[in-house]
Amino acid sequence: MEWSHSAHVAAHRCQLQFVFGHVMAAHNARDPERREAYVLKQLQQLPAWRGSIIHRVLSTDFLAALLHGRSVDAATLAARGHDLARRQFAFSAERRYRDADLSKGEAGEDYCALVEHERGRGVTTAQLTGVLDEITRAFDHLVSQTAFLAELRRGRGHTSEPRLSFRLDGTTIVARPDLVFVRSDGAPVVIDWKIGASDTSDYSRQLLTYALAVARSGRWSGTAAKDVRLYEANLLKNEIREHPVTAERLDEAEEFIYRSVVDMRHLLGEGKFDDLDLSEFEVAGRPTTCAYCNFAELCVRRLADAGRTREVLVIQGRLL
Repeated sequence: MEWSHSAHVAAHRCQLQFVFGHVMAAHNARDPERREAYVLKQLQQLPAWRGSIIHRVLSTDFLAALLHGRSVDAATLAARGHDLARRQFAFSAERRYRDADLSKGEAGEDYCALVEHERGRGVTTAQLTGVLDEITRAFDHLVSQTAFLAELRRGRGHTSEPRLSFRLDGTTIVARPDLVFVRSDGAPVVIDWKIGASDTSDYSRQLLTYALAVARSGRWSGTAAKDVRLYEANLLKNEIREHPVTAERLDEAEEFIYRSVVDMRHLLGEGKFDDLDLSEFEVAGRPTTCAYCNFAELCVRRLADAGRTREVLVIQGRLL
């Protein structure tokens, strides 16, 4: 079993949603429902899609500019994002993500699966224009953060989305920070790009997990977790926030991971899909979770087969 922060969030949101997305979903499975779970896992709402495009440009064109010492131009980054958005939109509108002979890897950057296309709702011109405008605004904000960009340029060893792992209580802990580099004074820095307008979300635990992963992965030898610098860069709100790293906060983060691992083991056992009885897992307690869940139709079929009629009605919004 592997633990990640995203898996923890999914498991606490809804046990069945977690199982569908993190255990059941498999591209090459012979079981058609496992293949269906894989396709449904790829579906994105428009805000998440916008964020994924911005992340893609940051991990490619922006990273290349840092590595080669080139200037960062907002218009160039936005144009790249717009081109990618249009190609992905066309891919999704044609529902090519449902082509069983085309893998996500083969589709490359064009791969996209939007909830609106899957459910036949479509996307208006105004909605698409809004996505493109927010892509432009995100890169305008990035370039306006001159002191922040200067610190990035002075660094070395910039790596985008590295897969970092370490062991805790016999479980592999996995983290994928958006950007890691080493400052001129030798301190590793983690940048977590956020593309949202929420004022209530707290990502401290996620970033502290990144600090533990940087220190324990072995890629930055001699690094202590307390020496890692953590930045949350919200490109829509144009805010750069540094998260404090202290021994107490790191201990709390490690205890959080440990408790989550114990809960996940209790939930999954050995984590093999064939050993799981889906009728034993709970459905989210909040109807809004079901309303935005990619797996709602698959979940309804499974619950109906298990005779859990009341939960089917909740998911369908017919019983609150």
